[in-house]
Amino acid sequence: MSIRPTEILKRPALIFGVCLPFLCCSAPPAARAADAEAVTIDTTFIVKTPPVRLDKPAHKARASVVLMTGSDGLLDLDATGTIINSTGNFLIRSADLFLRHGLNVMMADATPAHPDGLTRSFRLSATHAAELQGFINAAMNRWGQPVWVVGTSNGSISAVTAGGFQPALAGLSGVVLTSTVTNLVPAIQPTFNLYASRITLPALVVWHEDDHCSLSPAAGSATLFGLIPSAAKASRTFAGGHSVATDPCGAFSEHGYAGIEEKVVKAIAQFVRGGDLD
Repeated sequence: MSIRPTEILKRPALIFGVCLPFLCCSAPPAARAADAEAVTIDTTFIVKTPPVRLDKPAHKARASVVLMTGSDGLLDLDATGTIINSTGNFLIRSADLFLRHGLNVMMADATPAHPDGLTRSFRLSATHAAELQGFINAAMNRWGQPVWVVGTSNGSISAVTAGGFQPALAGLSGVVLTSTVTNLVPAIQPTFNLYASRITLPALVVWHEDDHCSLSPAAGSATLFGLIPSAAKASRTFAGGHSVATDPCGAFSEHGYAGIEEKVVKAIAQFVRGGDLD
C-alpha cells in the first residue's frame, strides 16, 4: 500500500443545502446504543434493521457511512431489509469490517424507485442527488454522527455526485471513492469531471494498482485524484490479494479487492475517523 499524505481536517466542513423531508421508523439518536450498527435503506428512505448478525464491533461508533454499491445499485431488499440480490459487492460483503472499526453502516438500495437499477447517467442527475440527500438525512437522524458517502465502481459515481453537486448536500462530512468508474461515455464525462472538480470536502480515492477493469483503470483514479481540489484529500493504492473472478470488473477480482478487504476497509476507516484507529 502506498500513501499520499495530505492534511486531514479535524473540524467538519460547513455545508449548506436543502434537506428533504424523509420517513424513518427508527428511534432518535439519543435512544440508540453506542455500538456501531448496520442497517439497510431503500429509496422510500425507510431504514430497516435486517435480521442478520454481523460481528460485534470492536469500537464504539464514531461516524456513519452510506455504502453505495456498484453495478446497477440493486440490493433487492425484502420487507425486513434483508439483502436478496447478493452479488458479493466489495462494500456490501465488508459491512462487518466497517462495524469493527467503529462506523455505523447504511447500505442503500435503488429499489423501489428504480426496479431496473441505476444507470451511470442517472447517478449524475439532480434526482439522484436528492436521493443521496435522503440517505444522508436518514443516517443523521438515526445516529447523529458525521456521515460519509462511500462508493465503489459505479457506486463511486454516486459518491462524486454527493461531493460535487451544488448546492452541496447538507450533513455530508466527506466522500470515499473506490475502484471508481472513470471511463464514461462522452455525453456524461464532462458532468462527472465537473462534479469531481467541485469536491472541497475531505475525500479519499482508493484503487488497486492491478485493476484490469477497462472502466476503472488505475490511471483513471490517479487522474480523478488530481481533479479534486479538496485541501483534505488523500489517495490509497493497494496491490496483491487473490482474484478468483474471470471478469476483471467482477466483485472478486482486483477491482473488488478480493483477499485484501481488511486492509482496504481499515484504510478507509482510518481516514473517515481522522487518522484515529486504535
